[in-house]
Parts: sequence; C-alpha cells; structure tokens
Amino acid sequence: MVNLSRTTRRGLAGVAALTGLAIVAPVNVQAAPADVRPAPVVGESAGSAADVQAPTAKAGYTGSSALQIVRYNKLYKTGPIPASRCKEVNVSMRTVAGVTQYSNQVYKCLYAAWKPILKAAGAKSTAAPKLHITTAKTANTLCGVVTLTRAFYCENNIYFPANVVVSLWKQNSTYARVYATNTMAHEYGHHIQEQTGIMDASWWRQRAMKTNAAKLEENRRRELQASCLGSAYIGANRRFYPMTGALYTEWRWLVQHSGDQKGYPRDHGSMANHGWWSEHGFYATSSTTTAARCNTYESAPARVS
Repeated sequence: MVNLSRTTRRGLAGVAALTGLAIVAPVNVQAAPADVRPAPVVGESAGSAADVQAPTAKAGYTGSSALQIVRYNKLYKTGPIPASRCKEVNVSMRTVAGVTQYSNQVYKCLYAAWKPILKAAGAKSTAAPKLHITTAKTANTLCGVVTLTRAFYCENNIYFPANVVVSLWKQNSTYARVYATNTMAHEYGHHIQEQTGIMDASWWRQRAMKTNAAKLEENRRRELQASCLGSAYIGANRRFYPMTGALYTEWRWLVQHSGDQKGYPRDHGSMANHGWWSEHGFYATSSTTTAARCNTYESAPARVS
C-alpha cells in the first residue's frame, strides 16, 4: 500500500506499547485436519486486500528515479534481520481480548526486529506504525471509510479486525495462530516499504503506467514483496518462535493458498508465486535471512504473475 498522500493500504489492528518483549511458552494446540482449514479470504494475500483508493500523485519522481528506489534501495544492502527473540504468547484467541494480547505481542516482536534494519537502510523513521485492534464494521481512516472485514495498512496505521481471528480460532486454533502472525508480518512488510520510500515510488510507477496489465503487475510486485518481508521476519525468528510441526504445516498451507483467485483482479500474485516468495523470504541460502531476498522489482514477470 502507499504513502503518497491519502491512499488505501490493507493490514492488521490493535494498540500496543513497544516495551517489554514478553518471553512466554508457546500455545500447545494440535493442528486440525486439512479439511477444517478455513480458506484465506478470496482475493486477499495472507490477509491483505488489494483494492486501493487512487492516491494523490506525488511530485519529484521520474521513471529512472522511481526505478532506482524500488530496485536498488538501501534496504537490500542491510545485514541479516535480527531475531526479536520473542516467543509466542500463550493465550486463547477465542475472545477479542485474547486476539488483542496475541497481536500486540507479534507487533512488538516485529518492531524489535525491524528497527535496526530500518536504521541501517536510512529510513524516514524507525518508529512502529500505530496498531488498531477493532471489532467495528467500518473505520474512518486517512484512506477514507473502509470496511473492516479484512486487515489493512494505511498511512502508518495497521488495522486488524479481531473477529476474523476469533472465528478462525473456533474452526482451527493452529491455523488462527498462523493467520494472525503471518498477516501481521505482511502488513509490517508494507510499513517497511513505506519507511524506505519503496511504497511511494512504486505507487508513482503504477500511476504512470499506460496499461492496466502493467499497473496490476506493479501492484503484485509490491504485495509479493510485503509477504516476502513478513516471512523473512518469521524465518529470522524461527529459533524462538519455531515454525515446526503442526504450526509450520499450517503456515505453508496458508502461504500456498493465498493470492489471486479466478474471477478476481490479478493484483496480489498467483498462489504459486505467493507461496514461492513467502518461502523464499522464510529460508536463506546460508544461516542468515535478509531483506535482499525480497527484491521483487528485479524479478522476471513470470515470478510475479
């Protein structure tokens, strides 16, 4: 999503302090059978919707300068993403209070890991976005009035409809844990794009493109990168919040079944490519995980189809 002036980004929600990263035991819940997995919301990428109110054009870019920002950003030259050393909070998400506690923990963990990377990248700010956990049906945001059936990111704000996770928890608690974690990580990925200038430059490029096909491809590059960045954090912290066993099985199912579906706009990437970028971010060729693995702007069109 964007920060050109007032645009629409889709993400998660809640209000949390940034101090005191709790280290607590993981929830001990077994995965439900595959046929109990609720499918990701149609047309969404791991919880982030695609329809974006057209942002106001931002001056100061040229085709070459915008390309320089998205393809050769200092973010890609930063070192390994540090583990936040956060463990999963032991709480049931059967209630909104539980979702709030769980999401706040993930939010603080993401902030701890990404702050030094943003600093190294020369970002506009290393501050965390504001987090809004909500049960409201709509919200009046800087991007306009939005329907709160999905998570979304907008202008340094992450909104998260708690009732979605409560519903998922009742069907498959392990899947709900993965959904909440992965969605929050994806939306924080948009925040990384925002603070490093990638968001603005990418939106400028998208608005300047002549065909709808080109515009959709640019949108997919942005969304797939956010998923990759989110997964890179999860991978970097996997020693402390282990994506193993049932949790890992559910995570892989989620990322491989998120993305564009037949009859919907091709704006987030195919399920195959969403799964590929998510796992590409999660794993590393060596012992480190870096943001450089998520440079979708250097990839061939087939990888972001």
